[in-house]
Amino acid sequence: MTLRDDGAAGRGPLRRRDFLALGSLAALTPVVAPLFAPRAAAGASLDDAAPAAAAAAGTQADAAIQRLPLSVGYLEGSELLENLRKLPPDLTVLTVRRRGGTFTTGRHLLPSHSMPAGDPALVGGAVRMTVHDLYPRLLPDGPAAEQWPQAIDLDVMVPLLEPPAGSTARFAAWSYRRLPGRLPSEDRSARVSFVLWPDWYSDLSLVLRVVPPAGSPTRLLQASFTLGADKGRPRLLKGIYLLGLDRGTWDEAADLPDDPAEGPPERLSVLVTIEPEGLRLGSSRR
Repeated sequence: MTLRDDGAAGRGPLRRRDFLALGSLAALTPVVAPLFAPRAAAGASLDDAAPAAAAAAGTQADAAIQRLPLSVGYLEGSELLENLRKLPPDLTVLTVRRRGGTFTTGRHLLPSHSMPAGDPALVGGAVRMTVHDLYPRLLPDGPAAEQWPQAIDLDVMVPLLEPPAGSTARFAAWSYRRLPGRLPSEDRSARVSFVLWPDWYSDLSLVLRVVPPAGSPTRLLQASFTLGADKGRPRLLKGIYLLGLDRGTWDEAADLPDDPAEGPPERLSVLVTIEPEGLRLGSSRR
């Protein structure tokens, strides 16, 4: 899906097909519009009344939005998995190969900000981020489906290679829509994988826009990863992450259930992975 209903005024976020077509983040231009600026009214004229009306509508919409910290869970031991681009559905079976043997790993999730620190080895080379799907991925049957959000959008604030230091581009990476009708139906983006280059000056930030069922305000959840040990920030490491869709989803350690459908609906998350890509400066190929 490429159409978005929360874009900033002026220059909008990059669409997935535009981002992938560029081939290199060095070609991107920093987005200078405010991240949460209200959308200009569709078809607005250039007279004096139109800007005022658009600003008033934007103010009303802005008041109905909750801005919250993004709760990020990290799957303990997932840094030992060899290939994170293709995972079993809902993380049902995860295996680690070590010393010629294959072992099944657990599914214990920790708050990402509780990890000791990010991995400085990720600086100096390409890092692949993959947005897989929802966790759990299947829309439940019956009344339980009505508890799922109506819409989800994941934007990635991507660090740029070119100066000035600290500049980023906004990439509209993944989206989900629950479609109206008698039968549960939905439309979601396919898995998307892309490469970025984290450094000490540009934060990798994620923004989740969640439209809950009718009657609840839209949520904007944001987190900026750290390669160090900044208090309260998720750590940037190789591994598997779950991005919670509400406040505090993964603020405490938890074991994922054997049957994802048995998990509480408030644990619904977006599943993403981070892993180094290719050669690293000062190290051998991983």
